[in-house]
Amino acid sequence: MKMKQVCYYTIKVLRRCIMKNLKGLFSKVLVFFMLISIISQITMVKAAAKTLPSGLNYSELPREIEDYVNEHSDTTCGMNVIVYDSDETIYENSFGYVDKEAKLKSELDSVYEWGSISKLFIWVSVMQLYEQDKIDLTKDIKNYLPDDFLKNLSFEKPITMLDLMNHKAGFQDTYFIQTPNASDIKSLEEALQTRQPKQVYEPGEHTAYSNWSAALAAYIVQRISGMDYVDYVHKNIFEPLNMKHSSISPIYADNDWVRSERLKLKCYDTEGEIIDGVGMYYIHLYPAGSAAGTINDLKTFAQAIMPNEKNPSPLFKKQSTLEEIYKATSFYGSTKIPKNYHGLFSSEYGVETIGHGGNTFGCSSMLQFDPKSGVGMVVMTNQAHETIYNYEMYELIYGKFTDSKLAQIKREVPKGLILNTRGILKGPLSFMGAMGVSSYSEEDLENWWYEENGVVETQFSDFITSTPKAITNVLCMLFFITAGIYGIVKLVVGGFIIDFLKNKKEGLKTKPLRKYSYILCGLMGITLINLVVIFMRLNKGYRTGDIGSVESYIIQSVVFTVLMILMAISIFVGMKKYNEESTKKEKHKFFITSLFAITQCLVILSFEMYKFWGF
Repeated sequence: MKMKQVCYYTIKVLRRCIMKNLKGLFSKVLVFFMLISIISQITMVKAAAKTLPSGLNYSELPREIEDYVNEHSDTTCGMNVIVYDSDETIYENSFGYVDKEAKLKSELDSVYEWGSISKLFIWVSVMQLYEQDKIDLTKDIKNYLPDDFLKNLSFEKPITMLDLMNHKAGFQDTYFIQTPNASDIKSLEEALQTRQPKQVYEPGEHTAYSNWSAALAAYIVQRISGMDYVDYVHKNIFEPLNMKHSSISPIYADNDWVRSERLKLKCYDTEGEIIDGVGMYYIHLYPAGSAAGTINDLKTFAQAIMPNEKNPSPLFKKQSTLEEIYKATSFYGSTKIPKNYHGLFSSEYGVETIGHGGNTFGCSSMLQFDPKSGVGMVVMTNQAHETIYNYEMYELIYGKFTDSKLAQIKREVPKGLILNTRGILKGPLSFMGAMGVSSYSEEDLENWWYEENGVVETQFSDFITSTPKAITNVLCMLFFITAGIYGIVKLVVGGFIIDFLKNKKEGLKTKPLRKYSYILCGLMGITLINLVVIFMRLNKGYRTGDIGSVESYIIQSVVFTVLMILMAISIFVGMKKYNEESTKKEKHKFFITSLFAITQCLVILSFEMYKFWGF
C-alpha cells in the first residue's frame, strides 16, 4: 500500500472515532497505534528517500557493506566502520578480530592506530593559529623557527606553511622514522634536527609526500603557541570534542586507557597473516603519525572538520576559518581540479571527497567525506597497507573513479619510463630512489593521475618522465650487480677450485697479477653482499616496521668507502705488476676485472654510498 493511501485511510478512521466521540479504552488504543503507524511510515519513506552520493539508498547500505565484508572474509582481520552525515550516524559496525589467535573480537570501542590521519591535527592546529593572526601561511617559515634550524636547504626560494601543507617543500623522503624502543624517543625539536632530509626540489615545484615536513609544521605550532604539541592538541582539539579515547603521544603517555587497549591489538598483513604480534613501534616524528583511538572519536573529529551550517565546528571561533580550509591550495597541473586543501587531500570517486588516510606498521585507516552532501565514512583496520576497506569500499558510498571529473579529462598513457619524486635522491641511500623506476599502461587510466609537461601528478607524489635517466639508473645498478656476481664466480670457480687444484697438482704458485685479480674479485663480491644486505634490511623494515638503527647503516656506508679504497689500491698495485711474468691472457683478465671494479667504484660515487656522514 502506498504512503498516501495509508495516511488517507488512517485519517479517515480517526475522523470517525472523533465524530462518534468514542471514549472507550479500545478507541484510545486504536488511535494511539494509528498515530504511531503514520509516524513510522513517514520515517521509513523519508529514510528510503535519502541516498548516498553513489546513488545507494541509506536503507540499502547495511546489506551492501556486510555483503562486501563477507566477500573478503578470507583476508579480513579486524575492521571498524562508521558512515555518517551532518545529521546522524547512518551505519556503524565492527567486524573480525583485534586478535585472531585469541578470538578477541573487534568492538566499536577497540583502539586502532590512525597513522597519517594524525597530520590533520597538525593542519587544524595551524588553522587555529591562523584564525588568531599568529601565523601567515604564505610567509617564510624561517620566521617561526630558531636561527639556522634548517641545515639542508638547496634553494633560495623560501618555504611557506602552504608548501608544508601541500607537501611541496622540496624535501626528500626519510627512512628512520620509528623505533621499537620507547626509550629512543626524543623531543620533537631533537628528532627534527637529527633527521633533517636534504632539499632536492625548489619549493612549490613538485608534490612529494613528506612526514618530516608535517612534523616541522607541528614544531612551528609548538613554537608559536608556547605549548608542547601533545598538550596543545589535547587542549584545543581533544577536549573541545570530548575525545577521551584518543592519544597523540608517541609513547601513549597522555592516555593510559588507550595504551592498555592498544596492547590488545595484534597486527597482520594484507593476507591476514600475523606480522609481529602487538607491533608497538614508536614514531620519532610523532605528530605525523602517532595518533590512536576509537572509531567513534575519529568520527567525532571528522564531523568537526566537515563544513556544516547547522552545527558550527567547536574547533574554530569563526566558521569562516573552516570555509577557508576548503579553498583548494594545490591543483592537478593547469586544471581546476583540486589536489589538496590546506593539508587535506582530494580523492576522486564518483564525487570529489576530502580527507586523509593513514598507515602504520600494522594498521591502516581512512577518513573521507563529501562536503557537498555531508556524507562521510571513517574506517580502521589492523592490517598494514590494507586497501580493500580503506580505499575500494569507499566506492559503495561515493561511486567509482570512472565518473569523476579527473576521469572525464582526456588523458593519454605517459610514454617511456618515469621516476618518483618521493624517495631518497641524495645521500648514502640514494640508490633506493634510483630504483624507483616505473611506467604506465592502459590499466592506469582507472587511477587518479594527470600528466602535463612530462610530469605525472598523483595525490601524494609527482613522477618525472625521464627515460634516459631512468635507463641510466637501472643500467648502473645492473653493472654493479654484474660486477659483484662476476667477482664471486671468478673467485670461487677460478681461485678456490681450478687454480687451487691445478697449483696443488703441479706445485705452482699463483702469479702476482692473477692474485690481485682475485683480490679485486673478493672485494667486488663483498661490495655486492653489502648492498644486498642493506636492501634486504630496508625491505624487511617496510614489512615489519623496524629497519634497524642509523648507526648500523653508517657502518655499512663506511664499509663501501673502505672497499672502494681497497679496490683502488689493488688496481694501482696490480698495474705495477702488469709486466712482471704475466702472459697476455693474464693481462687481459686483469684488465676486465679492473673494469668491473672501476664500475662498482663509479656507482658507489654516483649514488653517494660512501657518504657515511650523510645519514
